[in-house]
Amino acid sequence: MNRPPYTAGIHYEYPLIIKKLLRTPLRYAREQEIVFRDARRYNYGKLHERINRIACGLDALGVKHGDVVGLIDYNSHRFLECYFAVPMMGATLVMFNWRFALEEFEYTISHAKPKVLIVNADFLPLLEKISDSLGAVEKIIVIVDDGAAVDTSMSVETEYEDMIERSFRSYDFKDIDENTTATLYYTAGTTGLPKGVYFSHRQIVLHTLSLAITLGSFASNVQFRSDDVFLPLTSMWNEHGWGMPYLATLLGVKQVYSGKYDVECIFDLFKKHRITFSCCIPTILHMILSHPLSKDLDLSGLKLMIVGARLERGLAKAAMERGIEVVSAFGMSESCPLISVAHPRPGFEELAPERKLDMVTSAGKPSPLVELEVVDPLGHPHPYDGHSIGQIVIRSPWLTRGYYNDPEKSYDLWQDRWMYSGDLGYIDSEGYLHITERTKDVIKSGGEWISALRIENLVRRHKGIHDAAVVGVPSEKWGERPVVLAVLKPEYAETVNEDKLRDFMRKFADSGEIPKFSLPDRYVIVPEIPKTGVKKIDIRKIKKTLESDSGS
Repeated sequence: MNRPPYTAGIHYEYPLIIKKLLRTPLRYAREQEIVFRDARRYNYGKLHERINRIACGLDALGVKHGDVVGLIDYNSHRFLECYFAVPMMGATLVMFNWRFALEEFEYTISHAKPKVLIVNADFLPLLEKISDSLGAVEKIIVIVDDGAAVDTSMSVETEYEDMIERSFRSYDFKDIDENTTATLYYTAGTTGLPKGVYFSHRQIVLHTLSLAITLGSFASNVQFRSDDVFLPLTSMWNEHGWGMPYLATLLGVKQVYSGKYDVECIFDLFKKHRITFSCCIPTILHMILSHPLSKDLDLSGLKLMIVGARLERGLAKAAMERGIEVVSAFGMSESCPLISVAHPRPGFEELAPERKLDMVTSAGKPSPLVELEVVDPLGHPHPYDGHSIGQIVIRSPWLTRGYYNDPEKSYDLWQDRWMYSGDLGYIDSEGYLHITERTKDVIKSGGEWISALRIENLVRRHKGIHDAAVVGVPSEKWGERPVVLAVLKPEYAETVNEDKLRDFMRKFADSGEIPKFSLPDRYVIVPEIPKTGVKKIDIRKIKKTLESDSGS
């Protein structure tokens, strides 16, 4: 075969970049459907065209390689489109969590400095409140779902669908360096403001491939294959929707997106499209099982990967009784997020019910290309004996290299070439990881972080408080919920009670200083706060006391 001389002997250095993930579905599943509520249906061929049009539209607005493009939206096909279009241009897609407290939300936008901001019209009033922090934003693209006119004081450049409609159908996506930053999102800090974690094309491609192997190649009660129907119930602005939209696209799976959170709509989508796979936090599973509308919903055959918080045994058992197959997965914002999945071992069906629950509610075994150990304070690995507790450390090619524009916090994240998770746990004799507690002062409730220290500092603003502590206690519905222990000043002993403290704290939520979900469930008046020998708050003793009281 004759070739021009300038190509002879020159191989193709195949880059691990996000655009390569699209090649497979366009060959295998070009006509497969992607659905957004009852408002929009199109196939993978159209998805590819829309990705090209979005890139053309952003290019016309001045977006270039290395720029930052922000997105504020509900779970939608637009997230899926931008997951691809923006990084494929060589730009960075930053996804903003609109559930943050106003101060945190404002900080993330000013810290990320997006050049263009794509925002659902529902969130324009939120942007108006922080308009002074949008100095880096040159253009705003608004998303309108219902066709209504946009009423805002913000300067809007164009509407999302209008931009797509008037843009060219083809964009020349160049091969780029696989280490180019592709995505950025923010994780709530244990103290202080949120931290940005960022990931390259190479990391996202490798993460997607490992997730495919983890969910598709191991014998398990929960597998994800090309003939599944996928509806994400995790937030797409955090942790890439647990990486599932990238994987669903690679496999050419039918994808269904629910948009603005609406229980009736979600259940209707489950019925119409016969959803077979989803990924959600325990709170959502609890909602599905307990909502009156779910009584008539056939959930048999549904496979759920539970993420974001510990899956309680009672909740797992209730799901199994409804015909749902469940499995836990462990991840972190800093890890893209896949670390481990609790696939049961061979012979699972023959095990006693309690042992089954032990397996599927554990943090699981490391996924391919993940190294995981539990170490002592000197960094020495503990044996897999089921009781030696230490800090969980991990290695993987897709872990964030640090916190975005924050070298000081990045320095603490990595030690001796291991990422320190901040979680404590042990590994049992069969290799399953079990998480016991966190080293950080955070409470994970409904898949969201709550800073115990921040709540404590607000409680201490009350003039009647002498001392206070905030701890997370187990909740079947939310995973954990914050509880306040308060020591009153003697002169306020007769006038301050739980209701007064609850009213005091509600003001901070009403003003936007903290999210409403951060408000503590209980306020317990105590004579003193239990302390350790070095005068630190004895969290473990407090939790045991509270759990004992709630069980009595």
